[in-house]
Amino acid sequence: MATVDTILAQPQAAQTQAGGKKTAHEFWSDYLCSMVRPLLEASGAYTPEQQAQQLRFLVDHIAPTLGPLPSEARAKYTMTYVDSPFEPSLNLTGTGKCKVRYSLEVVKPPGGAESPDPFGEKRAREVLLNLAKASGADTKWLTSVMDLFYLTPEETEAMRNKIPTFMPSSLVGFDLDGEKAMMKVYILTMRKAIASGAMSSNQYTVEALRKLEPWGYKIGPGLDVVSDYLANAKYNVTLIFASLDCLDPFKITSARVKTYFHTSSNSFAVARDVMTLGGRLTDETTLKRVEILRSLWPLLRNEKPGEGPDPSDRDAYDAWEKPERITGTPLSGLQYNVELNPSKPGLEMKCYVPLFQHNATAQESEANVEKILRKLQHQWGSDGKYTEAVKAAYASNRISPTFVSFSYSKSKGPYMSSYLPGVLEEGAELKSTNWKYT
Repeated sequence: MATVDTILAQPQAAQTQAGGKKTAHEFWSDYLCSMVRPLLEASGAYTPEQQAQQLRFLVDHIAPTLGPLPSEARAKYTMTYVDSPFEPSLNLTGTGKCKVRYSLEVVKPPGGAESPDPFGEKRAREVLLNLAKASGADTKWLTSVMDLFYLTPEETEAMRNKIPTFMPSSLVGFDLDGEKAMMKVYILTMRKAIASGAMSSNQYTVEALRKLEPWGYKIGPGLDVVSDYLANAKYNVTLIFASLDCLDPFKITSARVKTYFHTSSNSFAVARDVMTLGGRLTDETTLKRVEILRSLWPLLRNEKPGEGPDPSDRDAYDAWEKPERITGTPLSGLQYNVELNPSKPGLEMKCYVPLFQHNATAQESEANVEKILRKLQHQWGSDGKYTEAVKAAYASNRISPTFVSFSYSKSKGPYMSSYLPGVLEEGAELKSTNWKYT
């Protein structure tokens, strides 16, 4: 197995500057590989050759996108609660398997509203297309969604002092499958809606996705359900991202488009409402998904004995919003995604709970994640492998995951992902300035 040091010593790796200070490329390469390498090893899903290939991709293609050293002038990172632009995750399925994934923020140029690229969209377009080329990803949906939701030059000039520039232009994720890195992209949609003068950002996004090329019309029936729910939702639900798999939709029937929602409330009543789209989804799989989610809810929110209403009073318990640890951050409440597949009917839902809002320590969160895995009858909950993997990757810098996601399907059974940000600076998660984006 190639180590980080041997990877960095190979021809394309970064070189240390004179005087011993790491270059940005070398710093980010070390940082990325220090987390991902132990997770690849712990998963048991990758051969030594596949692990080396994945680390090489990180060094050659991901590290250069992350910009300057964190200590130098840079745009604010917004993706995680520990002031980092990169977040690995473990995807744990009902089959007992574990796959490694990661996502990263496409870091904007510094300068904010005074920058030539204030929203980072020009750089994002370049970075995303380069990563697609490097990973062998298909760009049909990618180019279409960028054209739908990135601002025109005229809109950029008109909006540079009217829309906050802290919001990310986009995020990009990779599912690690053998030696392949399967690319996904997440595009912030509300900026375009605001620039277009739309009355509703939610509805603007839904209508724009109907124009996706190819197959926008094929996801139309699913978008009809989403649109009707958002227009009539009894809770405040915000559509924040459009996401897509960078697969050839003409050839790959599993290629998906997703919309991501946020609710400021973390009550189960709200979660149930969104996960069923206000009762519009009544199929057996949806009802099973919600039933399992209910059984996990006390663990996902780290509820202590005597805290909140008695669960036997279902109405009161379901309406209870558990207080959060950190206020003023967009990483609050709950997040969800709706999965639309142009090759098959129906919608699949997923719920994301910000574990760090309810667990003050890594020990608490790891214990709760393992309890969740045991409830789901996943091997990693009973043999300690989850905690061992996290310890191997993060050592004394272990913190609570940003999110734990949950869903259920007939083909996969119950499955979840644990999103594990890496600390760049000790104590970063406690700095209030990380949450003040005004």
